[in-house]
Amino acid sequence: MKKTLKNTLVLLIIGAMLFLLTGCGKKEEESKKEEKPSEDQKVEFSIGKWEDNVYTNDFLGLKFNLPEDWTHYDKEEMAEIMNLGSEVLDDEQKATSEIAKLNSAYYMMVNNPNTADSIAVMSEKSTMDYTTEFYINQLKSQLTSVSSIKYTVEGTSKEQVGNNECDVLTVSATSSGVKVTQKYYVYKVDKYFIAIIATSMTGETGINEMMANFQ
Repeated sequence: MKKTLKNTLVLLIIGAMLFLLTGCGKKEEESKKEEKPSEDQKVEFSIGKWEDNVYTNDFLGLKFNLPEDWTHYDKEEMAEIMNLGSEVLDDEQKATSEIAKLNSAYYMMVNNPNTADSIAVMSEKSTMDYTTEFYINQLKSQLTSVSSIKYTVEGTSKEQVGNNECDVLTVSATSSGVKVTQKYYVYKVDKYFIAIIATSMTGETGINEMMANFQ
């Protein structure tokens, strides 16, 4: 049962983000136009790292303390999600280089095996100067058009996650008879939209509790 719930929620997360501003998983060199690095880009791209039960990523401006009884996805699982060979993630410099080429990338995925509550952190690269409000509106339209998962928009808001002010979309989602609440926290770092996706079966109360672990 726990494995089924975990798999269902992972599908909700991944299925929700296979769209929007760029093609998911396509590398820059596959595009018709080569995007040049921004001259004013000051933050060095990083995939972040786990030390004991603390995930830190200065590029994203995030620090996350893994709660007791929670687990984080290992290198092999993260590589599989991004369609990369697991050996790529064994070399930090190579992993950073390869993931930086992806239009969509995942940095961290954690879950509570007992409840199947989960958090995923991903980014999507944009070649246009879109706002986070535009991104949220696109996300809202795309989610409600998904046929395999029933999404209902509950509302939008602005919330703080660590030092990042985020535009937030709250939805309820039903898949395979499982109904959950999801919140998408979106902010920008240079040309990247950063999305923190929190999923819980106990509504916003459960999400607020898990999000309190961000610094």
